[in-house]
Formats: sequence, structure tokens, C-alpha cells
Amino acid sequence: MNPPTRTILHFDADAFFASVEQGFTPPLRKHPVIVGGTEDQRGVVHTASYAARKQGVYTGMPLKQAKQLVPDAVFLKGNFEHYKAVSQVFQGVYYQYTPIVEMTSLDDAYLDLTGTLNYHKKSPVEIAREIQEKIYAAVQVTVSGGIGSSKCVARIASGLNKPAGITNIPHGTENDFLQPLPVEQLPGVGPMAKESLHQIGVRTIGQLASVPKIVLIQRFGVNGKKFWELAHGIDSREVKQKMVPKQISRETGFEEDVCDIDLVYEVLQYLTERIGKKLREEKLTGQTVSVKVEYSDHKRYIKARSLPEPTDCTDTIYKMVRELLGETSFRRLRVRRVGLTLAKIECKNWQGKLFNESGRREALEASIDEIRRKFGFTSIMSASQINLQKHYRMEKSGYVLHAPALTR
Repeated sequence: MNPPTRTILHFDADAFFASVEQGFTPPLRKHPVIVGGTEDQRGVVHTASYAARKQGVYTGMPLKQAKQLVPDAVFLKGNFEHYKAVSQVFQGVYYQYTPIVEMTSLDDAYLDLTGTLNYHKKSPVEIAREIQEKIYAAVQVTVSGGIGSSKCVARIASGLNKPAGITNIPHGTENDFLQPLPVEQLPGVGPMAKESLHQIGVRTIGQLASVPKIVLIQRFGVNGKKFWELAHGIDSREVKQKMVPKQISRETGFEEDVCDIDLVYEVLQYLTERIGKKLREEKLTGQTVSVKVEYSDHKRYIKARSLPEPTDCTDTIYKMVRELLGETSFRRLRVRRVGLTLAKIECKNWQGKLFNESGRREALEASIDEIRRKFGFTSIMSASQINLQKHYRMEKSGYVLHAPALTR
């Protein structure tokens, strides 16, 4: 017996941060709103209202340039607590229609309606409209929705009729819907993959679907298989609640106790890179850094400190690791084990300071993550970790540490 056709609804808030600011302060609705910082800061636009977008403002644009384009705009640094509160309103409405809700960020969610349609006795489009109306009545923020038989199709559909639109893709029409769309509409196809596909003449999802799977795998590795499947409408991913962990830890012991302090630093830097990669993959940030050093007599040195703000930046976390280690003199004993923990984990949704340097750092780490996804974690490594090759076997997925569960 074939499983029932799934009905998945994806919602994405329209110009979320700007819309929330306008909802909390109604007079702002009469003005273009730009969130990201004050007009004289070295920051970039994080979100712009649709009135500002119509005048050419886009996410990532320098604030000073945005000011030149829209001199009458209201510039705001933003308030995370406001956004979090509105997101909780969203969730409250979503759970009225299904218990299967996956919040992928404050303003972005999947709802699996497959098992609840008979209960509500309404069509998916009617349910989507009701949700839109309830959210707007509560917080004066509009959301756009997409309905499909998979997460991929629903997500793409939700972005095609903004703001406040609903796009329904009936079962059986997925391929007709996908084929004419630009290839970058496919989840996972970023700027680098887009350019690579354009080089071989692939500009639409339909053209991508016609490329043999083996060719895409050879060009993009495991991502090539995913691209091929999504281009053919194959996406079996379930909608599931995303549980944010309280902390993320990585720990390992040495095969033999060591007195090489440089090696201790290098291993902790490697563990930091593993944590940073996981944070960015899961769209999480952390704020409290804790370092553990265990000596040959089993006594431990543990020290923790919070960063000024949550981050997913490997470099920022490792600077704190070095600071914590530098505040104590190593004992005259060999080290048998080291560990790193990042606590106060939360979903990545807002950064109060969006300076150019931060943007460059995020672009760099995104490029490094993309290279590692395509060619393996050890395809690009810090020069400061070169000494690790003398102590650990290096595989494509990473160094094989002496705590197998942590080699992920």
C-alpha cells in the first residue's frame, strides 16, 4: 500500500525584521524601514521593507549606500526580543493546525498537514489563508506560503508570490512547476554552484534535471546527487521539530599523555572548527565558551567565559579558547585529555552588528564550508594545524581522534 501523498505548507515572513518594527511602531508603516544599523554606521542592510526594496535597497547593501538611495528611510538597529516574541506568536498559530511544525528560523517554518486535513475539513489553501489572517490580526506581519508534496517544492513556492501570497502546487504537477525556474531557486545551489552550472549551460531546473546524475556527482560530490534528486522533485525529508541543544561539546583524549603545549592548542583549534561547522550547518549560535584540560593525574582545569554576543564564527570562538588557556600556567604534568563546550545555544536569527568585516568573515566561512561539503573536511585546513598530521591519521572526513564519537 502506497503511503498517502504528503501536504506540506511552508511559511516565510515578508521583510520580517522591518515588518515587526512597523508592527510594534505603527507610525513607521508610512516610511521605508531599513534594519541593520544607523545610517552612518559601517554596517550593511539586514532587512528592508518593501517600500525600500522598490527603490533598490537589498540585503547586504552598505547602509550608507542605502541612505543615498532612500534618504527618507528610517534606519534601525533592530530588537531581537521583539522578533523572538513575534516568532512565538507564529508558532502558537501554526500549532492550531498541526502538531508537526519545524521552525527553521524565527520567521521560517514547515507545517505537515497530511494527517490533519480531514480533521479541519478545509483545503490546504483555506488553512493557509486562515493562518495568514490570524498572524496579521495578532502582530500586523504578513507571511507568504507555499503548498506542495515535499519540503523543497513548498519552500520554492512560498517565495514566488510575495508579499502575502499563497502558491499551491498540486500533486503530480511538481515537474512542470520546477522545470522553468532558475537553477538558483533550488535549495543548496548557492553562488558558487550556480556559476559552475552556468559554465556547463545549465540555467534552469529543467536543464539540471536532464544532466546525468553521475556527471553532477563528479562535479559536485554528494551535493550533485542531492541536486539531481531535487531537480526531479525527489525529496523525502520529513517535517520534524527542531530541538535546539543546550550545548555542543567536542572532547578527545591523547593516545599517550603529551607535554607539547602547541599540540594541545592545535587540537583545541581543530575541535573549535568542528563546532563552528556544526553551528553554521544547523543555523545556530553559541555564547559561553568552556575549555577543559585534564592532566595525567586526572585533575582538571576548567574555565568558561561568555562572549559579548552569540556567534557561529570559528575564529571568534577560538580567540576565546586561547584567552582562557592563556590565563593559567600549565602544570608540570602531561596532558591526557582536552575538551571544548559551547553553551547558551540559540537559533541564528539576528546579529546586532552587521559591519563589512563581519560580512567578509561570513562569506569566507561559507566558502570554506562549501569546499568541505564538496571535497571533505580536510580538503582545506589551517596551516597552524599542520602538526596534527604527525599525531593523527587524516581522512577525508577529518582527523581520526582518539575519541571515535568525536571524529564527526
